[in-house]
Amino acid sequence: MMNYIVINLVYSSKFGQVSKWFNMGQHQFPQIKENYSFYNNLLSERKSIFAEVIEINKKSNNHNTFESIEEVIHPTANDDKMFLLVHVKINNHDFFQFKLRYKSFLPAPFFRFDSDGETHRNKVDGIRFEESQITTPHFHKFNENGIEIAYKTDKLLDPKESKALEDINLCIIHFFYESNTRLKDDDFPEIKIMTDTLGFKMTKEDPNQNIYFL
Repeated sequence: MMNYIVINLVYSSKFGQVSKWFNMGQHQFPQIKENYSFYNNLLSERKSIFAEVIEINKKSNNHNTFESIEEVIHPTANDDKMFLLVHVKINNHDFFQFKLRYKSFLPAPFFRFDSDGETHRNKVDGIRFEESQITTPHFHKFNENGIEIAYKTDKLLDPKESKALEDINLCIIHFFYESNTRLKDDDFPEIKIMTDTLGFKMTKEDPNQNIYFL
């Protein structure tokens, strides 16, 4: 009789403890492996967006985030539309995601940035376990075998640069550089959150911190 051991990992993030299965984040898509040059072209070719201001007001389907969806123009994306999705956590505006999606090629986003959340394990041969774990903030893309991997840029590895990129408007510029996306020429859009309200910024910090009640 064979015995099996199930390992359930618990890690602590900025939002408390989260329990995840050992093989979390392992997505593989054969169409990328079979069309890797096309996938690389999606990433490397210049992409354009027309929204000068991205307003984040609408709740997404999971009701925990605000969402904005903007059309993206790509020279080879003719048979279907490409989109930029911006998600911002409702109760913590420092937790945001940028996603590029081209559904006619891939059901999942083909490129993504996570400001916070799960630590991703890159399941790639030849990499030691302790080196395979990529904490947030990080980018997501796919390798030549169609396996989703997370990685950090030099700016994200630099503590000062990474701290500055907690600002969503600075971070969208970094995302646009990394994905070769622009507004026009070398311009970038501005992100505004909760423009249809008073617009109080929500962060992970306690709003009552350092306030004493008598």
